[in-house]
Amino acid sequence: MAETNNKKRWPLALVIIAAVVIAAAAIIYSYHDSPGRLPVSAISDGSNGIIVAWQKGASFYAQRVDPSGQPQWEAGGIFICECPPGSGFTLTPDGLGGAIITWSNTSSRPDDRDDPAFFDSVPFYSQRINADGELLWSDSPISSGRSRQVVLDGTGGAFFVWDDYKTYRKALRDDYLRLQKIAPDGSRLWGDEGMLIVTSSLFRPVTPEETASGVKGIATRSWPTYEGNHAIVNDGVGGVIVFWEEELENKKNGIYAQRVDGDGNLAWPDRVLVGAGQDFRLRSVVSDGVGGAIIRTSDGTVYSGIGKISVPLMVHISGDGELLETREYSPDIISISDGLSGSFRIRIEEDPPSGPPRERRTILYVQRLDEAGQALWSGKQVINPGEKQQFRNLEYIADGTGGVIIAWQLQKEFVAYGKIMAQRLDASGGMQWSEEGMPVFNIPGINYQGVSEILSDGSGGVIVVANLGEGGLSGDMVYAQRLDVNGNRLWGDGVRIDR
Repeated sequence: MAETNNKKRWPLALVIIAAVVIAAAAIIYSYHDSPGRLPVSAISDGSNGIIVAWQKGASFYAQRVDPSGQPQWEAGGIFICECPPGSGFTLTPDGLGGAIITWSNTSSRPDDRDDPAFFDSVPFYSQRINADGELLWSDSPISSGRSRQVVLDGTGGAFFVWDDYKTYRKALRDDYLRLQKIAPDGSRLWGDEGMLIVTSSLFRPVTPEETASGVKGIATRSWPTYEGNHAIVNDGVGGVIVFWEEELENKKNGIYAQRVDGDGNLAWPDRVLVGAGQDFRLRSVVSDGVGGAIIRTSDGTVYSGIGKISVPLMVHISGDGELLETREYSPDIISISDGLSGSFRIRIEEDPPSGPPRERRTILYVQRLDEAGQALWSGKQVINPGEKQQFRNLEYIADGTGGVIIAWQLQKEFVAYGKIMAQRLDASGGMQWSEEGMPVFNIPGINYQGVSEILSDGSGGVIVVANLGEGGLSGDMVYAQRLDVNGNRLWGDGVRIDR
């Protein structure tokens, strides 16, 4: 494992970026309980508007909305493709006012798990849509596999990384980590199959001698071996850094890294071991902006006078592949940049900490820190929803002036899903909207409101994209609302995007 006793101070930018990674993970694992949601994703269009993509039934659509709340593409959105529900998709800005949408197509997969074809890899596709709503790429698949991820190349194209596995027998698979660069016009730049980063040890039949020695099952493979878990991050200078896990001997796990430049050349002569341990797992990575990255892991194992202790770790790796520093972090604290030189720290508590969920309430404690990590407010600001009320689907952004905007779904006693609320704290920590928060939508007949995304409006306010529904447990409509810096609704009752 990387050394944990390096005491040099991280630059401010790294602290802020690493904090954002922690925040995202905390939200995903703790406060995104949202059954019934229509699959929706939203990004900024780079001009203070938004691009929204959603799946309704077997169809994918996308729509662009300008800062005044006017849809810019055809009514009901641009049709992207037909694809079975549950295929999943990602939405990424292309850096030029458009977006790159990626999805898997499981239509060829049989439903019968006894059919060997059920375990075969499925094709995944990607489409680029420009600022005018034009589809720029062909409808042929990028490849097939699982765990696909995409990052931009800065020119309108993108890097794709995925596990191009081959089925050995049912759920047993040989794994091949591949990387592909797609040009702005959609052409593959690194061959039809992409660039091979690492291959797992291949499965083989268990020999009689191994069975006699206690080896279980009918197939095995040697260690260390890649098993399909990976991540990718833009290095900030035209290339990417790819990370992957390998299962080591003695049930330990290692994380490796390799940097690839924009021409497909390995930038480091050898892969770099980021760390290893009993439960050392890759959770997320983010660029440091100067060729390196910050990696967030979980359950790094260290030893003290009282024995083995598992702690979450952040590791900083430079553009040269040097391990600069390893730090522990608190997974129950959310931290984000304040947009200037400091950060916000948000701590989530349940009161009481145990007992029936309906009998508890969620309390948020918010503090602003300066560049050195010192508190700027005399006391932590408290957002308290009241007795037997909880925050769910928590989202947050900096307002660009040193303040923070937080949005949540207010869940009350005996009501599964309630209103979407929002609150803005200014640079001094003062609550700028009503003490209870501002209701984002106020539409008669709507009982289900589920937060999907919140985005900055570029003027100190926020754009909220949500699932809404007349029933109390699910949403079947896509809406957006813009709140200005004072909490005023600028788009009437909200803009319905999916029609």
